[in-house]
Amino acid sequence: MAMDEFSWDDLHIAYRVAEAGTLSAAAERLGLNHSTLLRRISRLEQQLGTRLFIRHQRGYQLTDAGQLMLERMQPVADEMVRLFNGLSTYESTPSGTLRISTVSDFSLFFAPLLHAFREAYPQIRVHVVATDERTSLASGDVHAAIRMGEQPTEPDLIARKLMPSPMDLFAAQSYVERYGLLRNMADVNRHFWVLPSGRKRQIPGIRELVDRIDPSRIVFESNSFTDIFSAVSEGMGVGPVGFLQRASSINQDLVQIDLGLPTPQAFMWFVYHKDMRGSSRIRALQNFMIEHLPGKLAGLTR
Repeated sequence: MAMDEFSWDDLHIAYRVAEAGTLSAAAERLGLNHSTLLRRISRLEQQLGTRLFIRHQRGYQLTDAGQLMLERMQPVADEMVRLFNGLSTYESTPSGTLRISTVSDFSLFFAPLLHAFREAYPQIRVHVVATDERTSLASGDVHAAIRMGEQPTEPDLIARKLMPSPMDLFAAQSYVERYGLLRNMADVNRHFWVLPSGRKRQIPGIRELVDRIDPSRIVFESNSFTDIFSAVSEGMGVGPVGFLQRASSINQDLVQIDLGLPTPQAFMWFVYHKDMRGSSRIRALQNFMIEHLPGKLAGLTR
């Protein structure tokens, strides 16, 4: 079949139905009615000379040909989203919506920067996706991401190092006055602990601590470092506090604990897909953060 003998729209509709699994879900997403979707799918199947779906009461089951279409169309659909994002953000004057993903613990630190950024670029609307999950820049779900840790290595991504993201152990002055200062690893089970839960326990330094601490000495757990910081500040126990929380708080009543544990060489990264290099919005935010973040970092060392 020649390229001009079939409709790209029909193929896109069939892909969305295959992806959604039901006609209703695909119709809602595409903004089309059921009869239109059925007519377009039937026309595509007639042109192809093969069935893509087996229709039943619970939805649409893919044939082998339909499964092949779904697998081959996924990277094509992702590429089309990236193309749309690249074209829609390729402008000489920064304007429009800029979708950014950040770790959930970054919100308090990031909000003042974004406020200042909006003052400098009032034509840009910022949409923040705060999540601990790694968002896909290749699929075009977001335009850029602020990531913490080691340098991103995914292919086709551009990562700009912004600043170090150290994390150290702290205790509130009120805790030290009541329970004393923790000075070495031999005394870890003589103190109370505030620790992260889940995958965040695998962070170097924290992992070694968890292996040594009696679980009965852990009095507070959370998957949020913001919660950990609050509990440490209230004097509940010793715990890891990152630069994000220290930069966002005026509370200086914390005592640093040095146990000689390994400190990962982690950084904050500004990351975007290579197809977004032409976006003036991306350049504007990246340059703004590079210019203004040193002041934030200096505030941690005063």
